[in-house]
Amino acid sequence: MSEPTNKSGGVAQKDKPLGGVIKKYKAFTVPSETFNKFSTGRNKFERWSKYLDLADSNQKAIHDYARKQPNNTIILKDSTTGAMRSIRRRSAK
Repeated sequence: MSEPTNKSGGVAQKDKPLGGVIKKYKAFTVPSETFNKFSTGRNKFERWSKYLDLADSNQKAIHDYARKQPNNTIILKDSTTGAMRSIRRRSAK
């Protein structure tokens, strides 16, 4: 007899990632320099211009998304190494 092929396990879905921790998010690919600026985190009420070059259209898109979707999480992906980091707009840290 063979074992059943249906095994229960975690499956990531489009709207619900594995674990269900992050409900709504958007991922952005950024240069290594910008990725490293977020290593210590962003404090509440700090200006986005300290971390992002708002003249660059890709980085301006991060700023615009954070303003339009204040409760959603932003995931940054380093373009060189592929490392990922999540940030929240209204972080208490």
